[in-house]
Amino acid sequence: MRTRFILRFDDICPTMNWRIWRLLERDLCDLNIKPIVAVIPDNRDKHLMVSAPGVDDFWNNVRSWQKRGWTIGLHGYQHRYLTNVAGKYGRMARSEFAGLPYEIQEIKLRNAMRILHEQQISPEVWVAPAHSFDATTVTLLSKLGVRIISDGYAIYPYQDAEGVTWIPQQFGKFRKLPFGVWTICCHFNDWTEAETDRFRKDLRKYRRHFAAVADVVKSYRQRRRNWLDVGASRLLELGLRLGRPIRENFRRTRGYLPAVPSPASPAGSTLGGDDNQ
Repeated sequence: MRTRFILRFDDICPTMNWRIWRLLERDLCDLNIKPIVAVIPDNRDKHLMVSAPGVDDFWNNVRSWQKRGWTIGLHGYQHRYLTNVAGKYGRMARSEFAGLPYEIQEIKLRNAMRILHEQQISPEVWVAPAHSFDATTVTLLSKLGVRIISDGYAIYPYQDAEGVTWIPQQFGKFRKLPFGVWTICCHFNDWTEAETDRFRKDLRKYRRHFAAVADVVKSYRQRRRNWLDVGASRLLELGLRLGRPIRENFRRTRGYLPAVPSPASPAGSTLGGDDNQ
């Protein structure tokens, strides 16, 4: 019943933020943490072009992570959003896959798998860009041999009637929780120095709670979804959807402090000073 965390790093590609990644990679190795590294086979998202191409030998790095027992995730194909469909769990109405015809999704997924296989990489887990995919995506992934999905809301992993294992992905940062299996999804490309330092401290703080995907799948492969999962899913999804706009509003406003009039201000003056002129 103890709390276990799975670490997941998204947007792994040749032009990611290698400066931050090297710090994280060293910690992961030192602490013997085996995360999910979600690899984009053919990145075309300009927002993820943080480092210059060729900064590091990308595919050799991915192969070395695989040899260490890290779990390689298939993170879409090109990380380009083509529809305004949220899909099964999308938190925003955009997707690289959801809403596209079966034939188009199959071409994209086969191309993605081909690139990884050519590089001697065997992806074990599906990680959808923007958490957005649909039932067609799941069917095709099973057909292509990827039968573990890192997404959804629940307290524990489970296997569905089609033999697909679902490892829920609930949070983006560590929380003190009494029980459950929780996937922490990390988008490190734009982390500040303070955010990076805080995360590295959390790695050491929670080091006894980390689990590898292989161990979690072994423990929960035969578990079926039940009423507790359904209830937890609804509560977690509601909390995340309500919490997002509150957090975004807080981030927009926390740097603003209204001007306070000095004691010598005229009686009729108002807060904000020049803003009211």
